[in-house]
Amino acid sequence: MSELSVKTNDNVTLCVLVSDENPELKFILLDNEPLILGRTQQTGIIDQRMSKNQMKFVADYSTARVLVEQLGGNKSAVNNESMIKGEKRLLNHGDKVALLFNSNYTYHLDFVTPPTYGVDSNKRTTNCLDKEILHKKPRSSSTPKWDCINDSLMVYNNPNIVHKDKVAAFDLDGTLIVTRSGKVFPIDENDWNIYNPEVITSINKLSDDGYKIVIFTNQGSISKLKVNFHTFKIKIENILKVLKVPVQVFVAIEKDIYRKPAPGMWNILISDYNGGISVNMDESFFCGDAAGRPARFSSDGKPIKKDHSCCDRLFAMNIGIKFYTPEEYFLKAPTEELYALPEFNPNDIMDNVLYTDLTPQVLFSPNKEMIIMVGCPGSGKSYFASNNLFFHDHMKIISRDTLGSWQKCVAMTKKYLSGSSRSIIIDNTNPDIESRKRFIDIAKSFKIPCRVFLMNVSKDHGKHNNKVSIN
Repeated sequence: MSELSVKTNDNVTLCVLVSDENPELKFILLDNEPLILGRTQQTGIIDQRMSKNQMKFVADYSTARVLVEQLGGNKSAVNNESMIKGEKRLLNHGDKVALLFNSNYTYHLDFVTPPTYGVDSNKRTTNCLDKEILHKKPRSSSTPKWDCINDSLMVYNNPNIVHKDKVAAFDLDGTLIVTRSGKVFPIDENDWNIYNPEVITSINKLSDDGYKIVIFTNQGSISKLKVNFHTFKIKIENILKVLKVPVQVFVAIEKDIYRKPAPGMWNILISDYNGGISVNMDESFFCGDAAGRPARFSSDGKPIKKDHSCCDRLFAMNIGIKFYTPEEYFLKAPTEELYALPEFNPNDIMDNVLYTDLTPQVLFSPNKEMIIMVGCPGSGKSYFASNNLFFHDHMKIISRDTLGSWQKCVAMTKKYLSGSSRSIIIDNTNPDIESRKRFIDIAKSFKIPCRVFLMNVSKDHGKHNNKVSIN
């Protein structure tokens, strides 16, 4: 084997992704050179659910880690935990990746020394993008740097920031600062005061105790043009001057995976903005005022309005770290026992599911048929149709989302039933008798059986699916 002209540490000279299903299928990851896997000739995968550019991998030989980014529309997984488009994770030796969630397209990561696999390290098995660095280099400029990610996340990198394994994270409004005017929303970039003198004392002590200080804040008013981002940046930098310690700031300006309570801001901190250092989840915490508390009274008897939401508490729960309110952390107030979370809890879903056999032999008839999906938007119809019902050369999915109108869906259904032996899946909401009848009548005219699959989920469940789904 020819020698690798890459930087290495003492233990790593080659990084390889090995197929679990076919160990002879291996993909070399060269140091800091992206590798994309998906539905390609190289992987041998023809599953239409998978994008041709499904996942991107970038190896860092100096740390023996790999940054993986989800590119495709349908979910992938790392160590059986699903990923959605735009998410990034750090992989270590032995970690497992599934190019599609709940599929057999799995690979495990090996950092090895050649010639273990007997493959030429100079031969790439798939297309290569332009070279990029896994972890960002330390800032050399004394000028604070703002980064923009996907036009929806802004990141402030203090030039003196030191990446650490313990993270002390805080919300901004109502936690570190309050409005000077007393209004709910600031009237300008100067309308703020530090929440309490204990804020500065506590944050400086955390920094001295080896914590990295991070702010996670939702600022949707920026994308709505109600707040000027230039003046908001000045506001952030002025606040940080008062705190007097290096701070990293993540600002979510859109309703997407970066907005709390979704864990997108935390995930990108771990993957891109912590210098490759693993975070100690037991020692890290998040503090925020949106804790789902009801209206109450302060210790001196003043009325306090109920929290506007519980997104900060949910953010910490989604990440898996401890949560504090500002009163608990800065003022050492007793833990607030009363709070309300959304009635719909995604963690409870599987407790109410009657497990059944979803193998093809049970789901499908060997004969030509029609399946009509019924359910509200976000109920999981398309996911179930594409992940549990769809088979190549056997099923055809007809969707109004793709075709644009029910008339086109009807025409396409007749076309496929006339010209092939394929079964048909009608992947529309089909909420009423009239919308279902037009397809049932087609099934009758072709003398084929017709079944209805009802996605019986609540409105809140559908809203949750819409928020987190990228399918």
